[in-house]
Amino acid sequence: MRRRLVLPLLLLAAAPAAAQKPDAILETLRATPATLIELSVARLEALVNTVGQPLGFGGSVSVQDGRIQVYAYAEDEPASEARCRAIVTALKRSADVHPDTGEPFRPASVWASFFSYPRIEQFKVDPSWDETVDAMFRIQAVIGVTGDGKGVVCESMLLGRDVAVKRE
Repeated sequence: MRRRLVLPLLLLAAAPAAAQKPDAILETLRATPATLIELSVARLEALVNTVGQPLGFGGSVSVQDGRIQVYAYAEDEPASEARCRAIVTALKRSADVHPDTGEPFRPASVWASFFSYPRIEQFKVDPSWDETVDAMFRIQAVIGVTGDGKGVVCESMLLGRDVAVKRE
């Protein structure tokens, strides 16, 4: 009976200190506020992955060089241009942008709404805030493994019809 009690106590004592201090973890996270850009990126990334899950792709979002970069990845073998274009189309539709015309169904896309907040006086910053944000989105879909010429990469701005396709 004693042996049965000793082993669990030893395992509990060997657990990392952080696992024994959940309140400290939560307080640390509460004390570190997220920026609105981090929140916006997280919201968009959640949507990209929600769209991608049933279609077999995952994604991520980052901000770099004045662009909001949306990445999508699928490990399909063999990689095809049609699959790559289908992912770009699905992402554009998730933004309420018509893939054939490249125009949003509303004055701005759903994605732009993730970067709008009531507490910011947007029109003082940019009179066409949402439309400017829409022009910042760039989509890149990668199908298969690149580096050996068998992977397919599609790139497109959110607004517009053009999709550049290349084998890598």
